Amino acid sequence: MNQKKISSEEVRTEIGKRLREERERRGLKQEDYFRFGDWSARTVSNWEAGRTMPTAEFFAEVETLGLDVNYIITGRRVAGPLTGPAAAPAGEADTIRIPLFSATGSMGKGNDLITEDVLMGDVPISRHWLALNVPRSRPEALQLVHAYGDSMLGTLNSGDFAIVDTDCQVADIDGVYVLQANGQLFIKRVTRRMDGAHVITSDNPSVRTVDVLDGTQPVRICGRVVYGWNGRRF
Repeated sequence: MNQKKISSEEVRTEIGKRLREERERRGLKQEDYFRFGDWSARTVSNWEAGRTMPTAEFFAEVETLGLDVNYIITGRRVAGPLTGPAAAPAGEADTIRIPLFSATGSMGKGNDLITEDVLMGDVPISRHWLALNVPRSRPEALQLVHAYGDSMLGTLNSGDFAIVDTDCQVADIDGVYVLQANGQLFIKRVTRRMDGAHVITSDNPSVRTVDVLDGTQPVRICGRVVYGWNGRRF
């Protein structure tokens, strides 16, 4: 079977789209790259628009900023050492592998929930780093999920990984939680009112939604987000 040959223009366009997606995921501006090399905002704009192709030197440098270079180039994310602020494990004794599941948490309208989580792989993370950054969570209870949508923009951006403490099955403190409702997963902020009801909101004011749960709705708390892979603690 003959496969359609992808043109160089289409390749540049797709790489440009993913480059912009990763830049926004990391909270960077086009001009921020100039601090790490001779890449002006105009040069980066041309790359993201697909007019020209980023250089190998650029990819080598920006990987240290936490951009997923493999994803930018190939369109595929690989379960491996996460990009971001965490240091690599110092050795096997310092390594804990956190499972990455296929079920994704939606910050928008929600995603169809996979009834049984399908293990896609695990990600090696430093135990020492976890002890410093997520000190109140049991390492064995941590799970990684991928967040999609823009309703939590500024807290978690679309494409961010989130570390979830699955021991937190009750929203007894205000925070960002992974919720299961109506066969879907959601990542939302949960605040407890004085009357015991829970208010569920989005952090992005442009798409802000408010729901009040009084305990009669079939909502399951799957865990609390304790770290976003944009360097933000919760």
